[in-house]
Amino acid sequence: MTDPLATSIIVLTLLIGVGVAILAYFLYAIARFFEQKSGRRSWSPLFLVPVLAYLASAVRYAWAGGPANDPLADLGQVIGGATLCGLGYFLLHIMTGDR
Repeated sequence: MTDPLATSIIVLTLLIGVGVAILAYFLYAIARFFEQKSGRRSWSPLFLVPVLAYLASAVRYAWAGGPANDPLADLGQVIGGATLCGLGYFLLHIMTGDR
């Protein structure tokens, strides 16, 4: 029989990873909407890199049994976070016109 605590940790790890990926997808949708309506290039497809990085990390953490001691999943989180911060800052500047 499986341990209920281990199962709940895996489920929560997946839910958090998917939740963060959904939030990153909203930023992609905003960038794409802005690109279509304003005609200015916002590099919206690059916003899918953090989405995929967070999803891959969540699956990798769940496969490992929880968010501990998985350097590849940690690297995915770092790549996703750094990319999302940089692209979000870039989107802020092109949307506000460098005010």
